[in-house]
Amino acid sequence: LMFGIIISAKVLNINEKNFILKKINNPSVSLGTLGNVSHGKTTFIKNLNPIYSYQNKSEIDNKITIKLGYSNSKITKKKVIGFNNSLLKYEIHRDRSISDESVVFDFSIVDCPGHEILASTLLTGVSIIDGSLLFISQEEWFPQSQSIEHLVALKNKNLMHIVIVLSKIDLLKINFFFYRYLFIKSFIEEVIYFKCIFIPFTEKVKTKRHFIFNNIINYFGNISRVLQFPPFFTVIRTFALISKTKNNNLITRGIFGGSLIRGYLKKNQLIEIRPGTLKHKNTYPFLNKIIGIKDFNLDIPEILPRGLIAIETNISSSATNNDLLVGSVVGEIGTLPPVYRALKIRFNIIKKNIKYNIRQTKKLMKTNAIEIGELVLLNINSATTLGVVMNINFSSVSIYLNTPVCSFALAKVTVSKFIEQKWRIIIWGSLEGGLKITPF
Repeated sequence: LMFGIIISAKVLNINEKNFILKKINNPSVSLGTLGNVSHGKTTFIKNLNPIYSYQNKSEIDNKITIKLGYSNSKITKKKVIGFNNSLLKYEIHRDRSISDESVVFDFSIVDCPGHEILASTLLTGVSIIDGSLLFISQEEWFPQSQSIEHLVALKNKNLMHIVIVLSKIDLLKINFFFYRYLFIKSFIEEVIYFKCIFIPFTEKVKTKRHFIFNNIINYFGNISRVLQFPPFFTVIRTFALISKTKNNNLITRGIFGGSLIRGYLKKNQLIEIRPGTLKHKNTYPFLNKIIGIKDFNLDIPEILPRGLIAIETNISSSATNNDLLVGSVVGEIGTLPPVYRALKIRFNIIKKNIKYNIRQTKKLMKTNAIEIGELVLLNINSATTLGVVMNINFSSVSIYLNTPVCSFALAKVTVSKFIEQKWRIIIWGSLEGGLKITPF
């Protein structure tokens, strides 16, 4: 059965899920922050939650997001007695152990890098989010090439919940700001074909957090998830955890960070990880057991979709260290979708769907056709791999992959071409089929 096509599945809205998740205690929604570099994504997150989302030393030293940033938070609502009447006050918490009745929204933030050379990392982040905060700086002309690619990524994912954050509004006069707002609004509605909400933001004049929280809760609070199917956990980070026992013996655990797209996982459950390792044109999936489930520093016994979660296994550090298994999928043994060595993709070309007149992107559109034998970059689910174009016709393209991928049919795919020393998205579409490999 194809992912997303099942009608008889049990679907819970966010209120029903929050009732269940108070016991399970993992985030129920994943929100992504997208936008050009230096447009205020990480600063916005810190304004809501007093910590930066980037974690690596190189990111902290340079104060930029290179890998996917992440942060789990809870929003609580309390009544505050004012002069005339009682008011509702929203507060955000990083303490994952809070589970009382005041919690109204439990969510994860995926901070995607905005630099154009990190487009593949951006697409990995988009694959696991339920909604998006798209940042547009008011000090630069719109649209820019990265903004176009981010809109294409959101459109290909069919995300219906997008908030446009107009950052650095203090740099514009009020009359020119309204002109830019109307232009941006009409452009985005033409590109993605549905309406968005807008939030003004500046670091100098603090936007009221109550206003931001109220918009986030109301807009992202009706997202539903399918639960009654085999689990499908997509991996965006992998690393090794080495610890010592009381007897000073070293214990190595393989950690898989990502998001549960559907289904249900619990501690001590037997799992399969595909595509696994590639040897002699065959794939060998990993079979293991969930040793523990982490919501940052909190141990939890089980998880429902979605949010960012870490799964702890006994897989060796040589396989999981340094994000070696990013793009893999985790599920029950025998229930995961096929592994493909070649993909057939039904595609759309960007220039046929988005009209824009930037001088730089006009130049790129003249060279965006792909040819047989050309090397391209593919993103499907959270996997990124190179491939060679085998065949192309009016509506579909076949690509042989350097690294096999595991995916459902109709999964969203983006194809990028190396243009002017950068990977540029030129094709987006869905998986129709391809050359399957039977795992050993």
